[in-house]
Amino acid sequence: MSIRIMTATATLLAILPLPILPIQALAAGTAPSDITVRTERFPRPPYSGATYYIYERDAQVICTKLEVCNKYDQCSSKYVTGSYKDPLDVETGAPYGTTPPVAIRQTSLAKHVCLTRFHLDKP
Repeated sequence: MSIRIMTATATLLAILPLPILPIQALAAGTAPSDITVRTERFPRPPYSGATYYIYERDAQVICTKLEVCNKYDQCSSKYVTGSYKDPLDVETGAPYGTTPPVAIRQTSLAKHVCLTRFHLDKP
């Protein structure tokens, strides 16, 4: 019985069409029009920090969220279309922490205020 299931599965996989993506998309693990988000962290004296959420599509920055939190976890956010760095963080230089870009699922795009505020959540 299990041999029939395996044969049927192999046959089904052989006849299903597979999407063809450019080599760059396969290497990055995302489709060309996917939106990704990455973070950069900067220190803010005294005892606070700034986190940038950088949203990109096709290797272009489309939106930036700046979140500044103090030592009591009280935070404020600022949303800007395109690339943005506060002058304080430009003075600091390189960020002390970064994360690699992660693709955002199409079903989750509406949860990101930076994208919905500027109507960037649509392909």
